[in-house]
Amino acid sequence: MFCSRQSALLQIFLLLAGALVLLLLYSTTADAYSGLIPPDPDNPGKCVYRGDELKLGVNLGIAPCQRLTCHENGSILIEGCGRLRIESCNNGERIHADKPFPECCKLRYKCKKPDGTPYYIERDTFASEQENKLRR
Repeated sequence: MFCSRQSALLQIFLLLAGALVLLLLYSTTADAYSGLIPPDPDNPGKCVYRGDELKLGVNLGIAPCQRLTCHENGSILIEGCGRLRIESCNNGERIHADKPFPECCKLRYKCKKPDGTPYYIERDTFASEQENKLRR
């Protein structure tokens, strides 16, 4: 009887632990972004971003980890990967900050277990956002 009670308690514990893990996975959110910057009336037909003129087409390596697409009319499509917010973790450090978008979206998060012991998680924040969009 003692063994079956321990087994039942272990099953309950495992179910609760699994539910907690799922809750944590679904409670992370990404701040990935995209938007269209309208043409600058002072620079017709040119794409100017933060004082720099962009080449026509895709521009990579724009800090902080962005892809800018310059259109012929001077408008700019801006895309960035953002960061994940994970409970008990820091804001994340870029693993490949020197690589172009979206490779620079990979982050390493330093987290703490309830007992204070540190552990690390690596996530691709751009891929995470793309997966979230597919689920919607």
